[in-house]
Amino acid sequence: MRHFRVLYVHELRCALLSGGTWSVAALFLTLMGAVHWFAVLECSRAPTPWTPTEGTFRLFWIPLLFVLPLLTMRTFAEERRSGTLAALLTTPASAAAVVWAKFLATWTVWALLWAAFAAFPALTEQRMGTPGDLRLGDPVALWGGLAFVLTSGLMHVAVGVLCSCVTRSPTLAALLTFVTLLGLTAAGGALDSLPVESWEWMGWLREPADHLRTFGHLQDFASGVMDSRPLVLYLTGTLLCLGLSVLALEGQES
Repeated sequence: MRHFRVLYVHELRCALLSGGTWSVAALFLTLMGAVHWFAVLECSRAPTPWTPTEGTFRLFWIPLLFVLPLLTMRTFAEERRSGTLAALLTTPASAAAVVWAKFLATWTVWALLWAAFAAFPALTEQRMGTPGDLRLGDPVALWGGLAFVLTSGLMHVAVGVLCSCVTRSPTLAALLTFVTLLGLTAAGGALDSLPVESWEWMGWLREPADHLRTFGHLQDFASGVMDSRPLVLYLTGTLLCLGLSVLALEGQES
């Protein structure tokens, strides 16, 4: 545990002092600021069944696919390419401690980016809202959406760490992460749209589709509905990806 704490603080410090992290943060805030502004404009033109905050979170996949891979691609691939990973593995710290430290440091940065995004609805409410009308800020949708993004982000960051573990090229790691996250995000919607009710032989897909419906999970969280099934899914996926990352790292160490 002592080695893990030292590694975690070191990884987090390196991430926060890295110019690449600040560039990724600028890209993230630019994307989310533009998305939120267009959501506000859309709601101002005509009545919509969703608030600007809900509309913004419906496009959470944009930073997920185009920003998160930039954070995770350097966790192991960059160190393997520069030769510093071999030196790190010779320290008394275990492979599991190294993987968990890099994972939690990256997830912390991801959480800080989304915490910074929370300023957009607050500023919109302050500048454009009317007293007693919380639709622009919509605290339930905001905190529910953040809870979903950070909970699902555990598995998404773990996927990126695993992809970075299996290659020495940061670019390839980012591409693998992009493709995997795209598949995970689209899988639920694709399965949910299949006519499983009319095709008896496809009835077994009904349960997987219900568990993998990413946007359904987002809607539940944003509505204040807490279900244990997505929590189990994301936590199990996180542990699986990190376990595979440890095995991959130990294999390279030996």
